[in-house]
Amino acid sequence: MALKDLIADRSKLTEAAIEGIVRDYVRYDPGSYEVVLTPAGLVLSNDAKILALLVAIAGWPYVVDEVRPVDTKPAALERITGIAGGTLRPTLKKLKDAHLVMSTSDGYAVRVANLDAIGRVIAGERAIARPAPRKLKRAAANEDGSKTDVADSSPESRVGKGRRKTGVPIRRSLARLVDNGFFAEERTLGQVVARLHEMAIIAKTTSLSGPIAEMVRGGKLARKKVTDGGKDVWSYRSA
Repeated sequence: MALKDLIADRSKLTEAAIEGIVRDYVRYDPGSYEVVLTPAGLVLSNDAKILALLVAIAGWPYVVDEVRPVDTKPAALERITGIAGGTLRPTLKKLKDAHLVMSTSDGYAVRVANLDAIGRVIAGERAIARPAPRKLKRAAANEDGSKTDVADSSPESRVGKGRRKTGVPIRRSLARLVDNGFFAEERTLGQVVARLHEMAIIAKTTSLSGPIAEMVRGGKLARKKVTDGGKDVWSYRSA
C-alpha cells in the first residue's frame, strides 16, 4: 500500500460506499429534496441514526444533477430524526469528539476520512469519544514523612462555581513571615495558622506541613520538639 492510498478526499466517498452504508436505513425524495429514514433507520441507536442521515446527505451528488445545501443544524436534525434536542446535542458532541462528524457552515457533516469507522458504528459498534483529561494530583510531604495526595493548588486549577479563585500561595506567605521576623521566636504550626488567618490567608495545618518542611531542609527555619497542650509537637524558628 502506498501512502497516497491513505489520503482522504471527498471524491473517494463513492456512490457504492454510501449505498453500502445506508441502503437499509434511508430513502431519497428528490422532489422535496429530503432524506427520509426507513422503519429500520428509525430504530437505530441515536449515534447510528444521526450518522446514517449525514452519510445519506453526503450522497446527494449521486442522486440529483443539481446539488443544494442541506440544513444539518441541530434543529433540522432534531426534526428529521425525532431525537430531542437535549439528547441530540450531546450525541453530536460525542460524535465530533470521536472524529466521526465535523461542524460546517450548514451544520454537521460526516468526516470522509473515517467513513469505514462510521459504517461500523451504524452496524452496531459503539462510538468512542476521547476521555477528558484527568487532573493530576501531587503528593504533599507531612512532618512525619508520610505523603498525602492533594489536588493541584495552582491558580489555574482553582475554579469555583461561576468564578475563579485566585488564592495566595502558602510558600510565599511563609517566606513573608520569615522576612517580617515572625519566626524570631519559637512558633508551632497552630500559631502559624492563626497568624495567616489574621493576614486573611486561609490555611490548614495539613497544607503547611510540606512547605514548612521544605524551608527547614533549605536552612531558612530550624525546628525542635516542644510540649504544647500535653502533646509533643514541632516548633519552628528562624535559622
